[in-house]
This record gives sequence, structure tokens and C-alpha cells, in this order.
Amino acid sequence: MITKTELKHFASLSLKKHRELLDLFLVEGPRSVGEACSAGAPVELVIYTHVFADSTAGSGLLSELGRRGIRCESVSGRELASLADTVHAQGIVAVVRRWSSVPADLLVPGEWGSLAVALDAVADPGNLGAIIRTCDWFGVDAVLLGRECVDLYNPKVVRSTMGSLFHLRIAEGADLPASVRTARERGYTVAIADPSAGTALNGGNLPPRLLLVFGNEARGVSAEIEAAADLRLAIPRFGRAESLNVAVACGVFLWAFRLREE
Repeated sequence: MITKTELKHFASLSLKKHRELLDLFLVEGPRSVGEACSAGAPVELVIYTHVFADSTAGSGLLSELGRRGIRCESVSGRELASLADTVHAQGIVAVVRRWSSVPADLLVPGEWGSLAVALDAVADPGNLGAIIRTCDWFGVDAVLLGRECVDLYNPKVVRSTMGSLFHLRIAEGADLPASVRTARERGYTVAIADPSAGTALNGGNLPPRLLLVFGNEARGVSAEIEAAADLRLAIPRFGRAESLNVAVACGVFLWAFRLREE
């Protein structure tokens, strides 16, 4: 049985300071909870409603969680709604322990190459979630989040990743200038998207060992990172839009990198 004190603690995880204090975060919905379970994430507790348990998908997922020895507790719909970040809760929420990686440990190139993404002060939770999901789609080896990025465990970020949060190696709070230096020492080429750059992005001008840095939605990358970049590449524009969303730009760069391999 879950206590009211526990519910109060878990409801407080909507705030970053409580996520950091308790070292926990919430994952909503059967798909994301299932992905967390399958990936071996440190799931502490799963909370669900009887309505969810009575559904075909719900009973199957709860059985799998039980086989893995994960504690599962039922609550009322109102109690679950007090935890969920969305208006229409999907009947299940997992309490997961936060984890962290050391940026330098992730910058270990493979024999044939490596692809890493660094984010410099990306502020919008939806953008960060979409970037993580895009990185998962294109098989990125590591994602480094600079110190000014939005919290990785923000509920909207977690929800926007659609489970990809549990598939990637991600480091929070990275000192990006230091990470760029480490990457270059290990043979990575550092590239940034710069609309004013004279060189247009294409698969042919991306090397096999690459660190891509994407900046803040309004300001772009910092001057220090820009000065350290080996490549400044522009995505060709064919219409009249002033700029591209950072998550879209990330997808274009990653697609170009994969085209290079064909």
C-alpha cells in the first residue's frame, strides 16, 4: 500500500528542486514506463489505477513489471491525477531514480567512427525532448547537456522523448568548453550550425568522428564554443522562413551525417 506521505513526496517531483533533493523523477504513460522497464532503468515504484489494470495493455505491462520484481501499487484516479503532469493521465506513473554519466566517459570513439551531440543552453523542454528522440532515431552515441540546459528530468522533457531517454547515453551539467577540448583530443571534429556560414551542409563535408553542437533557441551557441568549432555549416534555405527550430536543425544534421555513410 502506498502512503499519503509517499504520494505527497512524489507529487513534489513536478519541481526541479524536489527532483534533485529526492534524486527521483516521474515517468507517465504505458509506453514510456514500458521503455524504462525494458531498458533496465532504476524504477523504484510503479503507481497505477484499477481501470488501467483491467485493460488488456495494462494487465500485460503490470505482469511484466511484477516478473521483474518492481514494486507496483494501485491508487484512485484522483490520486494518480495529482502526480501526472498531463491533463488526461494514462493510468500509470513510474517513480524512477535519476542517473548521471560523466561527459568525458561518453566521448569514446568507436573503431569506425562516432557521432555525439552537445547542447548549449537549450531552454525549451519540448525542444530538448524532441532532440533526444531524434538522436535516438539516428543512432547517436552520446548526448552532452551543457549546464544551462533545461532539466533533463523535467516532466515535459521526459514525456517528449517518448521513451528515448532510456535508450541513450546522456550526461547532464557538462562543461561544454572542456568537453569540446576533450573531443578534439580524441579525434572528433566539432561542428556547429551557423545560418551565416559560407559552407552549406551536405553529407560529403561531415567527417566520420563528429561532435555536433546546437545552441540556445534565441542566441545560438556561445562565443567560446563558436570560436572552438572546426566546422561552421549552414543548412540551405529554399523558402523565406527566418530560422529553423533547433530540434529540426538537429535532425537535418544527423540525416546528413548518416547520408555520408551510404
